[in-house]
Amino acid sequence: MSKAPDAISELNQKAAEAAMNLARLSIEQGERLLKLQFDAVNGMLKDGMKAARELAEVRDPQQWTALQQQNAREMIGRLTDYSRSVHEVVGKTQKEISSVVEARLKAMGAQTKELVDEMAKTAPPGSEPAFAAMKQTLTAASALAETMAKTTQQFTESAESAIKAAASAAAKAEGRSGKGG
Repeated sequence: MSKAPDAISELNQKAAEAAMNLARLSIEQGERLLKLQFDAVNGMLKDGMKAARELAEVRDPQQWTALQQQNAREMIGRLTDYSRSVHEVVGKTQKEISSVVEARLKAMGAQTKELVDEMAKTAPPGSEPAFAAMKQTLTAASALAETMAKTTQQFTESAESAIKAAASAAAKAEGRSGKGG
């Protein structure tokens, strides 16, 4: 008797588990991003109120200008930190999702190959070429998926490097403007 129905059922169960994992990861990322946004807005409101109080107490126009520049630098610093934090959350989540998808694709490829092997054992004589073609197609699809995963990983690493370089440049620019003000 063929094990195909059990194998298909197992494939479906594993796919449902992977989908649940991806949904969980998405919800967790959403929660982290909402917390980051809340903290950033809360901090900006506090900074704005503090700046308004300080500006209201200033009597000298030069002091007022210097305080405005300081407040602007602090706001840029807060926005840079927020941007960096969002990038970290998104990058971490992207890696987790890629890991889940990659593991699921590998497992699914192995399970499908086992299913084809099982079906080949019980197939009528003369169907060997069809199963050989199926195995060759599975091998090609697996190689394509692996290439795509590697390309995605390289793209992610390249994007992370570019964002880190931009954040570093912004921090250096902020530091130079802070010394001049």
